[in-house]
Amino acid sequence: MKKIFQNKFFVICLCIAVVISAVPSTLALMGYRSLSKSIVGTVTAPLQWCVTVVGNAFEGFGRYFSSVDLLIEKNEALEEENQELREQIDRAELLERENERLRAYLEIKSQYPSFRMEEAMVIGHSAGNYATHYTLNRGTIHGIAVNMPVIVREGIVGYVTDVGLNWCMVSTLIETESSVGAYIPRPGVTGIVSGDYTLRDEGVCKISYMDQNADIAVGDKVYSTGTGSVYPADLCIGEIVSIDVDEYSRALVATVRPAVDFTDLQWMMILTGYEKQSGGGMAS
Repeated sequence: MKKIFQNKFFVICLCIAVVISAVPSTLALMGYRSLSKSIVGTVTAPLQWCVTVVGNAFEGFGRYFSSVDLLIEKNEALEEENQELREQIDRAELLERENERLRAYLEIKSQYPSFRMEEAMVIGHSAGNYATHYTLNRGTIHGIAVNMPVIVREGIVGYVTDVGLNWCMVSTLIETESSVGAYIPRPGVTGIVSGDYTLRDEGVCKISYMDQNADIAVGDKVYSTGTGSVYPADLCIGEIVSIDVDEYSRALVATVRPAVDFTDLQWMMILTGYEKQSGGGMAS
């Protein structure tokens, strides 16, 4: 049935086409050429319109896909350029960090010419708001030994408490086992800075064994004496932030905030040797 319908439809279309072709020709032979042109123009105008619309559509599609391809190429080029810029920024930041470490090293070296230092990177630290122990990537193969002081430009970090072939452990000033002979230059007062269990989680330590009448004040700077501990003299320990009186001995006890920020340390200097002011030396 469908085939018959399709055949009839084909015959009808063929007849219409024949008529459309024959009528203008007949009219032209009969002398009605203008009427023939009019009929041909009328019949073919819709077809021309369809052809024009379809042609414009394909041309538009072509331009659209060409624009898409161009945009894709531009995006790829911009992405490559952004990647290069990101790499340049990363290299610049890395270079800046290296320059900062070099400046810190030179600053320490210019202030303490006798210091022999081994730069070390932090590869681990204890948990908590303020690290009490750090693990560094330097060990016995680098000449590191127990009790060597560890510093940064700002001041004392701590000292080496354990060492392996290519690593070492550092105990910081705020750890309870730590102690440093200290003095306060302004009033000329001496004492002992040590870690305290009750203060450790606050990132501070204390200075005690001072005279009861010591003229100390909040804001006074505290430095190492170079005696009675592993540290050389005149290294900054920190600053007094509060003053109390021991309830048993009635002696002054002050809280010291270390000069070093124990929440943000990535590189340190291990002192492998220095000359003591008294003329002795660690390994000079």
